[in-house]
Amino acid sequence: MKANKRKNSPQNERTKHHLKQAFTDLINEKGFSHVSVTDIVERAQYNRATFYLHYLDKPHITEELKKEMFQQIKRTGMELYTPGRRIDTKAMNTDSFELVTFIYDNRSFFNLYLLEDTIPGLYQELPQAIFEMLQEEFTFTAVGAHDINSPQFKLYMAHGTAGLVLDWARNGYLESPKEITSQLINILQAFASGFTVSERG
Repeated sequence: MKANKRKNSPQNERTKHHLKQAFTDLINEKGFSHVSVTDIVERAQYNRATFYLHYLDKPHITEELKKEMFQQIKRTGMELYTPGRRIDTKAMNTDSFELVTFIYDNRSFFNLYLLEDTIPGLYQELPQAIFEMLQEEFTFTAVGAHDINSPQFKLYMAHGTAGLVLDWARNGYLESPKEITSQLINILQAFASGFTVSERG
C-alpha cells in the first residue's frame, strides 16, 4: 500500500499532527511495541484510510515523528540568535534560548526517552541533534586557552546537556524551565566567554 503524496495544506498538517500526538500518547501508555495503526486511528478519531493517505505504516509515522522532533530541537536551539553576531555569555538570561522550554512544552514526546519499550534508536536522537546544532552553527570563544570548538568537546557538551534535561524529565520536571535554563547558562559561562552563530546562505 502506498501513501499518497499530498500537499502540506493546513488541514493535512493538522491531521498528521493529531495522528503523531495520538501515537506519542499511546507509546507513553502501553509501550511502542504494543501500539498498532488501529490504536492510532482510534485514539485520533480518524479512519484507517485517512492514516494511509499520509503514512505507509507504523515505521513510516515513527520515522517522520523522529525526524520532525530532531529538526525542531536543532532549530529551537539557535532561532533567537542573529547570525554572525557575537553573544556574550555573561549577558545571557533565562530568555536567551528556548530549548528547555521547547522540551517542557513537548514533554509527552520527551517522556518517551524514559521508557524501556520506546521508539527504536530514540536514545541517541537528543544528544545527536544538539551535537549537530553545535557543530554546524556555533563557534565558541573559550575562557582560557582551550579548544572548545573541537568535535570532541562539542560532543561532550551535547551529551552533558541531554543528560541534564533528561534527568530533569526523570524527576518529573520539578524545576521550572527557567531554572534549568539558568543551570545550563552557568555551565556554559564556566568555559565560554561568548559565541557566534554561523551566517546562513
